[in-house]
Amino acid sequence: MPVMAKTNDRNSQVLSSMFNLRSDMASCDEIENTIVSGAKLQGTNAWILMMAILVASVGLNTNSTAVIIGAMLISPLMGSIIAIAYGIATNNLTLARFSAVRLTIQMLISIATSFVYFSISPINAPSSELLARTSPTIYDVLIAVSGGFAGIIGQTRKEKSNVIPGVAIATALMPPLCTAGYGLAHKNLAFFSGALYLFFINGFFICVTAVIVLKYLRVPQFKELDKKQLAKIHRSIAVVAVITMIPSIYFAYHQIKDTIENSSAEAFIKNEFVFDGTQVVQKTVDINDKVIEISLIGKEITPARQEELEEKLTDYKLESYSLKINQTAVKDGITADEVKALLAEYDSDEEEPNVDEILTIKENEELSAENEQLKTEIEELHKQLDKSAASKIDVAQISAELTAISPKISGAAAAESEIYISPDENGSRTIVTLFVTKELDNNEFSAISAWLRTRLGKNEITVLQQDLSAFRGEESSAAARSPKEGSSKPFPADSAADSKAE
Repeated sequence: MPVMAKTNDRNSQVLSSMFNLRSDMASCDEIENTIVSGAKLQGTNAWILMMAILVASVGLNTNSTAVIIGAMLISPLMGSIIAIAYGIATNNLTLARFSAVRLTIQMLISIATSFVYFSISPINAPSSELLARTSPTIYDVLIAVSGGFAGIIGQTRKEKSNVIPGVAIATALMPPLCTAGYGLAHKNLAFFSGALYLFFINGFFICVTAVIVLKYLRVPQFKELDKKQLAKIHRSIAVVAVITMIPSIYFAYHQIKDTIENSSAEAFIKNEFVFDGTQVVQKTVDINDKVIEISLIGKEITPARQEELEEKLTDYKLESYSLKINQTAVKDGITADEVKALLAEYDSDEEEPNVDEILTIKENEELSAENEQLKTEIEELHKQLDKSAASKIDVAQISAELTAISPKISGAAAAESEIYISPDENGSRTIVTLFVTKELDNNEFSAISAWLRTRLGKNEITVLQQDLSAFRGEESSAAARSPKEGSSKPFPADSAADSKAE
């Protein structure tokens, strides 16, 4: 038993030393000097404050988190708040009031600096960093309490660590004042009031937490106050704390409610909008108007199915929401991979494309494939037309030239014909028929045939002669011919010889 008791005592001592706030505490005089000197508002501190505000304003305006953090690191605002807490904890109300005045001056300098910057800045649209400072919640109270606790512990240690810079970043005293300046510059009361409320939450609860810790550390009292005065101070602090927290609790409630509803809506879309050949390409959850708007592309879903989806909203506790479905029909449907491929064609810096743009891309791809096929067909037609144009014979001109060469020729007919006699005897050939008033002799026929080959630029040519009267159906002595009249000899072997009507 004695051994066990010693072990328990040793463990208690270890735990006590681990969490003992007085173990490495600085002397009371050193603590006072550190806190009071940190609250001074002299030339250098004022300039540092203005530069810190300017840096923070640029960071908020350009939505740069890194720049905002840098501004918070060089901010001297924390010193005045801790000095107010020290004055209250030690009953040195003169120090508390003096520090409060200095903090007010710092606030005015900060708001004025940010007001000037945002008045001349060409970027007028509020960034997400600015918007984040307009609706404080109970979580900001927790951050301020934790930051104030860590900050006062760091101020009261013998060896200063990196606690103070970390607290400056965590509590974020600078950005709310910059946001208030933005609200003034753009005459936006919601931004101005919301930002000042956030600053008050941070400053007040840092101060309250610091007072509690300093009381626990038993720093020497500047003067003794009677119980009534102390009770009045404590009561005032409690009332202000409650009043300060009420709006933040209200904002936190709505923030949590909106987050839950948004998560439920996302789950509803993910679980219920699963269709074969139809994909979700856009979704919007409007918390304020209670509308879930979804854009689909692919095969159309039926009105009955849409009614089923609306009834499903109750399963996700979204009874107060209405469902709006926009459909873009694609006859054969579309797959998720196709949608991803279409979306991948957009640059990552561009806005997300809407359903009409996606459909346009798909239609363009289909049209592109069809156009390629049409282009091939058109090229083939052009080739055939070019070939036809190249082989076209000006019969009127040829006839005029032939009648000038021989008075026996009254006209001509010419055509490009496809000939098939056998697998070995087939092909394309130009056939010219001469309309004659008197039969050409062999020499004349050969000469005319040679001239035609040269004139038409064709080697493969068949020349026929036809009695003009017979062609017209007239009876004439010149039309008396043998059964072979008007016919030609078979194709010669060299494909370049002429045929003569016998």
